[in-house]
Amino acid sequence: MVSVADSFTLIIDTEYVEEVSVPAQHRYFFTYTITLTNPLSQSVNLSSIQLLLTDGDGTVSELNNPFQDNDYLISSQQDFCYSNDIITHSPLSIVQGKIEVQLNASELVVITVEPFRLVTPNLLH
Repeated sequence: MVSVADSFTLIIDTEYVEEVSVPAQHRYFFTYTITLTNPLSQSVNLSSIQLLLTDGDGTVSELNNPFQDNDYLISSQQDFCYSNDIITHSPLSIVQGKIEVQLNASELVVITVEPFRLVTPNLLH
């Protein structure tokens, strides 16, 4: 049986922005977009996006969460896109976490954001 959380679709796009990165100073600029599709027949409230960045040196940090304590309505069968910029200290980092949506006053759904890479071109083959 598929859980409510598993019925949501996440698409993640990442991009390395070479023009503003300074590898000699260990500054790698990335953008990422998370697209969340609400497959339900009802609207949901986006409660929070909680993401952790693990930099190449093993340092873990929490990424900015602009939705905490600010609900955002996602209509039935609609997409919600969240984009962010980030500067990392290594050419390969991992982001993972969770998105929480409120179905109604008593039901919170936690959607897992599986680990995804922020990686400079040609680093991995």
